[in-house]
Amino acid sequence: MQERVLKETLMSSQNGDTLAREELIRSHKAFIARVSSKICNRFLTWDNHDELSIALLAFNEAIDTFDLHGGASFYSFVQMVIRRRLVDYFRKEGKHQHLSLSPLNPEDEELSRYDLDASQDLFQENENQNVFAEVVENYVRVLSAYKVTLDDLVKVSPKHKDSKQTLLRAALALSNNPQLMEHLKTHKLLPIKELELLTGLKRKALEKGRKYLIALALILSEPEFYPLKNFMQIPEELGEGV
Repeated sequence: MQERVLKETLMSSQNGDTLAREELIRSHKAFIARVSSKICNRFLTWDNHDELSIALLAFNEAIDTFDLHGGASFYSFVQMVIRRRLVDYFRKEGKHQHLSLSPLNPEDEELSRYDLDASQDLFQENENQNVFAEVVENYVRVLSAYKVTLDDLVKVSPKHKDSKQTLLRAALALSNNPQLMEHLKTHKLLPIKELELLTGLKRKALEKGRKYLIALALILSEPEFYPLKNFMQIPEELGEGV
């Protein structure tokens, strides 16, 4: 789900569109499970663990409480809400000794709202660092399936601004085309001929920028890789589809 579409779906959900909310939850169940498993330090499955039910409710809560105009990342916010709700659940169930709940104090059963809010900034900073490291690790793993490495990206990244902008827009066109993205992900090959017709770029330019295009398209098409936009120097207005 692209960032612009995500914001539109969040807005619809907050305005009472139940279908938009259901689709948002359905499309993020894998993300919810991954975040919850990381927090609980064990693999969780939907049919066997109550923690995922708590996390699902937390995700639904995050949809309602996320500030669309605040400039924060929805995914970072979701992780914070899920963690806080799981903390509450494990404290209530007496299971918090099995988790690492830093920066919250496991000895304090009556943490006030003020304490939670005061710890939010510190938690957010640490969590963002952890999330980014995990995103990079997953990205490297996914890129390897396309025979692309981070070293490759450094070498093939266009040096001229015009060339970079051209490939950025080609990657955006690719990421916005479900059929071409399906081809890319299924065959692990860039659909050169189709991209020629779609973008008007010459085959030689597309082949030369193949690794760079693949790397950009994956970031633009996968929400979990959005934190890498700065790493790949993708302008926000371009990421929004302008």
